Formats: sequence, structure tokens, C-alpha cells
Amino acid sequence: MKITFNWLQQYVRFDWSPDELARRLTFLGLEVERAEKVGGELDGIVVAQVLMRDKHPNADKLSLCRVHDGMGERQVVCGAQNFKAGDKVPLILPGHTLPAHGGQPPLTIQVGKIRGVESHGMLCSPGELGLPDPGNGLLILAEDAKVGQPYEQYLGRPAGDVVYDLEVTPNRPDWNSLIGIAREISASTGSPLLRPEIKISPSQISREPAADFLNVRIEDPDLCPRYTARLLRGLKIVPSPDWMRSLLEKAGLRAINNVVDATNYVMLETGQPVHAFDFRLLGARPGALPTVVIHRAASGGEFITLDGKAHALNDQTLLIADETKPLALAGIMGGKNSEINPATMDVLIESACFKPQNIRATSKKLGLRTDSSYRFERGSDIGICDWAGRRAAQLILETAGGAMIDNSIDAYPNPAPARKIPLRFAKSDALLGVAIAAETQINFLKRLELEVLEQEPSRAVFQVPSFRVDLKREADLIEEIARLYGVDKIPATPPRGAVGANAFDAAHDEIAEARRILTGLGLYETQGQTLISEGEAATQTEAKIVRLRYPLSGDMNVLRPGLMPGLLAALRHNISHKNNDAAIFEIGRVFSLQADRTCREKRSLAMALTGARWPVYWDGADREARSNLFDLKGVLEEFLEQFGLRGVTWVRRQESRPFFLESAAICLGKMQLGEIGRLSPEQARRHDLREAVLLAELDLDELLARRIAAKSFKPLPQFPAIRRDVAMLVPEATTHEGILAMVKHARPANLERVELFDVFRGQNIAAGQKSMAYAFIYRNAERTLTDSEVNAAHEKLVEQFKQSLHATVREC
Repeated sequence: MKITFNWLQQYVRFDWSPDELARRLTFLGLEVERAEKVGGELDGIVVAQVLMRDKHPNADKLSLCRVHDGMGERQVVCGAQNFKAGDKVPLILPGHTLPAHGGQPPLTIQVGKIRGVESHGMLCSPGELGLPDPGNGLLILAEDAKVGQPYEQYLGRPAGDVVYDLEVTPNRPDWNSLIGIAREISASTGSPLLRPEIKISPSQISREPAADFLNVRIEDPDLCPRYTARLLRGLKIVPSPDWMRSLLEKAGLRAINNVVDATNYVMLETGQPVHAFDFRLLGARPGALPTVVIHRAASGGEFITLDGKAHALNDQTLLIADETKPLALAGIMGGKNSEINPATMDVLIESACFKPQNIRATSKKLGLRTDSSYRFERGSDIGICDWAGRRAAQLILETAGGAMIDNSIDAYPNPAPARKIPLRFAKSDALLGVAIAAETQINFLKRLELEVLEQEPSRAVFQVPSFRVDLKREADLIEEIARLYGVDKIPATPPRGAVGANAFDAAHDEIAEARRILTGLGLYETQGQTLISEGEAATQTEAKIVRLRYPLSGDMNVLRPGLMPGLLAALRHNISHKNNDAAIFEIGRVFSLQADRTCREKRSLAMALTGARWPVYWDGADREARSNLFDLKGVLEEFLEQFGLRGVTWVRRQESRPFFLESAAICLGKMQLGEIGRLSPEQARRHDLREAVLLAELDLDELLARRIAAKSFKPLPQFPAIRRDVAMLVPEATTHEGILAMVKHARPANLERVELFDVFRGQNIAAGQKSMAYAFIYRNAERTLTDSEVNAAHEKLVEQFKQSLHATVREC
């Protein structure tokens, strides 16, 4: 639904700016999707008259002028020479902007001093207004120009406006009209709603009864509860006046002619679609009056609409027809066989009400959506049919001449009784959570044109107008009171019955974070069975197993003591389906029997790798290498670092383990957090796993208890680093840890970090030696280092390698 700022002010007076109007409409429940300024390029430019012209006291080529802008006198400095006192010229006022032209950017005028004298505005030349400029000074206007008149109005241009594109909710069909939106603003501000007054000159009314020219017959009142028809004669089809064409185009409708445009104007104004037929094209039976028949179509028929397209009909399609042929798809689009054309002289005005569900179904089936169907399928106001038809007749007579046959034919077989809704004032206060005086509540609803039928100290009964199809119960009235009172004025309160915080909420978030980290490292989550066989449980743990007294089966007779059996089952399933490379994890509960015969339950985290080394874990050249224990150790180290556990150590087990070929304990201080290892060949054969399987399991409850969730922030370096690479031949017994210890002891100035990037044995390397290549990164946090500083520190470090390690050093 599109409306304009200026058009809306014809129906209700308000002093809001365009931006404030958009904000107020939003608070009333109307979403403003877009606001677009149209026209008004010359806003702030008025016709002014030069009252006095004197020489500028500080400049020979400037004039000091006294001008009248229609509101008062002001002082302006001007450099033109082609004007005199008494001339009328364009004046742009301070705070306004001249449009861009001739490659020049827009220019905003402010109050300022020119050569020491204040100037309150600027007198304009033709070029500054985007007109051809002969270059001889100001634009001199006609002598009869009205002082103070906006310059756009002097040119005959439409004034600037703002077009709003509104999103109207389906339950408020009354908002699909200018009057409906104006009614909301009227109710909000208390300003009166300015409905158009329908006045038709007596000379344009023919006293002949309408029944002498036309009949109306509704054959299906369920689909068409009301149909009004009005006849106009002796019209002249011409283009619409500029004001109507401009408004329709701003609202997104194409102007056609004065009759069709008048019906579209009324649709936008009232929300009631109105249609015009060429009366002479209506067929009739011999000796009978033309009759408009509203009936269902016969299946298999076809109808050509105004857009020239043929549509197949069925018995659910409602038609407007005469006694011989269909004339229109009811509520959707008229037919080609009765459209208004240049030769039309007599017009039948239709204003009716149709069942929304039928219009929606027909429109969807035919793939034909129009402004008319959009309004009818949301529910039109059955009470406005005759008024809208009369309003359309008024506009047509004003623009096309002719006369109107007195009275209309109004077929309304089953008038619906007015709806009545009681309101309890205490209920309103309780539902809104704020006390609003009873008189205020009544006043709000009366502003929305609800009529008070009964009033008592504690309650009132209201009659709902026909255009408010959404008001059906007491809560709806309370919602209207809240809208006009101001939703922003209702204090926020916590919801009643809200559940308080629980310690498990934080644990849930921490477990979700663990899942996020592991999936980010490339592992897929699995979910195993809580019940497993006793044989599977016995192979994994030496802890006492929790057996079920009444197991479901022999394969599900104990509670799992760990997660590894489930991971092995998942690996076996993947490998049997030709997915030989897998990296998986599981988070779940495990169980063990305590000395006092009670069952201990805790959360555990386990992961498993098998198959080819994944590129996500390895950035080396050998991407086809198989996963080993160090790959899983790297995954665990990265997970523990991100999860907030630092200082974890790895203690290799010397004794054999029933489940592992080789293993290590994962410790934090003296606390053992879990275990990592390679699956034993016996267990691998038992599960049909042909490649090495790397497993790890940790006590997740201990991880959660000992993690440090706080994250520290270190800003990015401001100054560049300098890198020096060293490759050296060292004895085979030399370790990376030993080299780092030596570097730490030497403490080279500005050394930020050390990276081992290559270890090589083989060709050209003597037996008992290896080549180790390191990168040393130097950086100062407060300044940029020089090469000489870095070289001095680095040479001392290299010399230390030669002396302490007996290394043969080759700088890279």
C-alpha cells in the first residue's frame, strides 16, 4: 500500500515531519518499508522582491541588498549587476540546498559573512536553478509573481512530496486506504478525520428511477452478500486532470482515462474497489431491461479479461454477467467485452462486497493478482459499498461531465447485524499491566469510531463499525487501547512463572562449546548405545561393571563403562561402507560400580582416528600418509588449548594395557584426565579394523571443573618482524627440546619465537648426524628493529650453537 505525505494531510491535519510520520505509523502497527522523496528539488526557494540595493562597504563588485521573502525582510549579499530595487527574483533560504547541475555538486546555503557582512540567503541565477544561463546575472521573474510564493509553485510544478510504502497486515483491511490510515492518525492525535464531502450539483442528477434502466440479481448471496450499481449518462472520456494522474502514479498505478482513474482513486481513498462497465455493452433479453447477474460460472467455460488473456473457469469462479455473457471476474478483473473506451458515454458503476475466501482461491487458481483482489481477499467493508459508489460518481461527473441517474440499486439480501463487544475496564488494566482511566479507555475507542451502546462504572458495550473486521472479542479492544495509549509507555515486567537459572545451563553451554571446537577440528560427532554387551565392556576397562538385573538382551546387559566400544562400532560401520578414513568423537554418559555397590555416573569425551592422515591435520607434502598417534595427540592439544586447559602432560605407560598396544596417560598435575593410545591388534581384528586405530578418552566432568573459560586478548603487533633462518648439522642425540632450552638460556634480544620447520637425514648427511632447520623471528613491541640490531643478536645465538652443540651451521 502506497500513500503520500501531502495526500494524507487532505484527510487529517498533523504537524509531524515526514520522518516523524513514519515513526508514528510504526508505533501504531503499520510497518513503513520505505519512504521516498519525490519532486521538491527546489524546496526552500521562494519569490522575493528587492527592496533596496546598496554598494557593499568592503567590496566594489558586491551589492548589499534588502529583500522581502513574503514573511519579512532579510539582508543578502549579491554579486550580480543586472537587477534593481523592485525586481522580483528567486531567493534560496538558509538551510536549503540547490540541486546539482552542470557537473556541480549540490550546494547548501547557510547564514555567513561575505567580506565582513552577514548574508541570510542567496539570490539565484538561471544556471543555479538548472536553467539555460545567458551569463548576465540573476533570473528576473515576472512583475505579477507573488512574493513569498514557492518557486516550484510559480513554475506550475507539483510540490515536493514523500511516498511511503506500507506493509499492511492481513487482519487490517481498513489500512488499505487513505481514509483508514488517516483514521488511525486522527485517533492518535485527536484531530478530526476530514472525510470527503460528496456534493453533486442538482443539474447533474436525473430524477428518473434507476429501476427503469437496470436490474440486479444475486444468485449466490453467500459469495456476494451485497452489490450496488449506479448509472451515469452522457459522459466524455478524456485524460484525467494532472492532480489525479500525479497521485495515482505516486501510488504505483498507471493513469488510463478519467473514468477508470476515478474508480482507482476511490479504491485507494476508501479501500473499496469500484469497477466501471460500458453500459451500452451490456446485453439483455428481448423486451427486458439489462440485468446484472452475479452467479457461479459453469465448468469448462472461458473468459477474456482486460489484459487480453483467456482464463479457464470452473464452478467455483464467481462472475459478474448480464443475461447473455460474463462481464467480469468478480472482485478480480473486468472483461474485454465491457471495458471503458473512447466512445463510451454511459457507465455502470459497481461497488460490491465478495467473500474473501472465494476471491483468494480464484485469484490463486487463475494466477491473477490485482489491486482489487488484494483488497477483497483480506475482507472489504460491506458498509461502505454505496458511499464508495457515490464518491466515484462524484469524481467522474467532475472530470467527465454528464448526469447521474438518481439513487442506486442496492442488492443486500441478508444485512448482517452489527457486532457488539463488552469491555471490562479492570480486565484491560490487568492485561496491560498499567492502570488507564475508564473514561480514557472509552475515549480511545470512540476515536476509532466505535459507538458506546451501554456504559457502567465497571464496563461498557461497544458497537463495532463494519470496516473493523478484525475486532471480535474483548482482548481485541484492549489491544486497540494499548496502541493509542502507547506501547512504549507500558512498563516492561518479567514474565510471570519464569524459570530461574540452573547450574546445568552453564554446563550445557560448555559442552556445546566442546562440540563446536571438535567439529571445527574436522571430527564428526557420533552417538552410541548406552547399553552394550558385557564382553565389550570387559575388554575396555578394569573397573567394576554395572550389570542390569533384567536386560533386554544378551548384547545389551550392562551400562557402558566408557565410550570406546561405541566409537569402534561406528568405525566398523564406516569401513564396511567403504569409508576407510574416519575421524569421530562422542560426548556421553558412562557408568561404573563403586565399592559401596552404588552406580557412579559421569560425562566422558572420546575420539578416534583411522585411515589416511587428513589434510586438515597435516600441512606436509605426504598427504597420503596414514594417521598415527601424534595426529591424535595434536588434535587433543589443540582442543585442550581452545577449551581452556593448559599445562597438560603426557605420561607414557610402560606396562601393557588390555585394550591398547601402546598408550599414555593424559595428566594435569597429579590428576589423570584420561588416556590416549593405539588399539591393540587383537581388538582391531575383533572389530574388522585393518588399519591402525588411534583412541583417546577423557573425563569430561574433570575438564569442565578445571578449565579456565576466560579468554585473554593480545593486540596485533604494530611493528614488523624480522626472520632469520638457520640450518645446522647436529648429532643424532640432539633434541628439539634441548635446542629450545639452549635458546632460552642464551636469551637473544628481541627474539619473539622459534619454529622448527625441517628435520632431514639421508643423502649427504653423515651417519650419526641430522640436519635441523629453524626460523628465528625477532620483533620489538615499541619500534621497528634495524638489521644491524637483529644481526648482532642472531650472530651470538649462532655462535652459541657452534660451541654448545658442536653444530655445523649454514645460514639460510
